[in-house]
Amino acid sequence: MSTNKPFLLISNDDGVFAKGINFLIETLRPVADILVVAPDSPRSGAGCAITPTVPLSLKVLRDEPGLKICSCSGTPVDCVKMALNVLVDRRPDLIIGGINHGDNSAVNAHYSGTMGVVFEGCMKGIPSVAFSLCDHDPDADFTPTLPIIRNIVSEVLKRGLPKGCCLNVNFPEKAPY
Repeated sequence: MSTNKPFLLISNDDGVFAKGINFLIETLRPVADILVVAPDSPRSGAGCAITPTVPLSLKVLRDEPGLKICSCSGTPVDCVKMALNVLVDRRPDLIIGGINHGDNSAVNAHYSGTMGVVFEGCMKGIPSVAFSLCDHDPDADFTPTLPIIRNIVSEVLKRGLPKGCCLNVNFPEKAPY
């Protein structure tokens, strides 16, 4: 992926097949090159955990110009590490976690694998943003979040984030945006 578009690394803790991450891919694909490396199944509550004793597997699910989607047998942080250390040919302009099914506020943020994604990116000095929708329904409607996500991503790509800071964006379940 070497175009003039920004390069985004996306992961989550709900798994590569979750509705939220796939909505995020479709929302941002028109404006960026995207690499997705996400767990092969849900890993909610994984926080910043890594898998130090078991070899990880990686499977390419989709590979086309401007978009590569991979599943990984590890945690969300393993996914970010695998992407940054094995898969990328250029440093991501932004790392995104989500869209999480359910909020990542208060103490939830400490245990969240989605937040683990952005904490890892932040520690690597890469601007990082987590998105969550306060709705646990597997068929949650993410559509109202689209313009806000695009706006936040655009602003972070333009302005960056202060060193050591990441964003944690939680959308209410049924509030007007």
